[in-house]
Formats: sequence, C-alpha cells, structure tokens
Amino acid sequence: MEAWVLLWACRMGLWCARFPKVLAGAQYCAGRWRAVGRLTPEQTVEAIGRALRYSWHASCLTQALAGWIMLTRHGAECRVRIGVLSAAERGFRAHAWLEAGGQVILGDDEQDGVGLDEFQVIWTLPRE
Repeated sequence: MEAWVLLWACRMGLWCARFPKVLAGAQYCAGRWRAVGRLTPEQTVEAIGRALRYSWHASCLTQALAGWIMLTRHGAECRVRIGVLSAAERGFRAHAWLEAGGQVILGDDEQDGVGLDEFQVIWTLPRE
C-alpha cells in the first residue's frame, strides 16, 4: 500500500507542480515520517512492481522517487540519479534510476538498446 500511495503522490506531483516543489515534498516525506523497521532494496523493488499494476503512467522518475522515499523512510542509504543522452542518431533522452548499496535496483532495464552507462548523470538525490 505504501508503494502505491507514493507512486500516485509522486506522479500527481510531477504532473501538477514544478520539479523543485516535488523534490521538496519527497524530501519532507522521507525525512519527516520515519518508518519503524527496515525495508530491504529487494522488498522495495517488489512492492513498487506490485503497485505498478494498479498505477497509471508511472515514469522512471516517478518510480525512482517513490522507491527513494520508501527506502529513506526505512533508514536505508540510496540515491536517485537522472541522466541524459544526446546522440544525434538517437535524439535527446532522459532516464532516472534508483541505486542502493552501489547497485541499480530500479530503472536498470535498457532503454531501446541504450544502457545506463551511456547516460550522462546530471542530477542526484541526495546531492553528492
């Protein structure tokens, strides 16, 4: 249920507000309402996957932000990254993914034959 609510909250925020407002809301939720107990990255990925079945248009950024809030609330170290790809033959693209424990846990699938190593990271949460 937590994953579903966070996916919808992030999706609505990204539709209705400017990114700095969405970011502030995500940081507020992650820092203000700490959860009891631990949640593993695997449990988070599973919960997001189940919630996606009942969510509409949950982009990579929506999923990464929701996963980041969940893991941060449960005391795990994680990071959202946004990267861009600007290749003349492929056009401009952006992608977001979530890392925990030095591994990509959400958003690691190839984007039309483009791997994450081809994206130039332009933004991280939390800032590095």
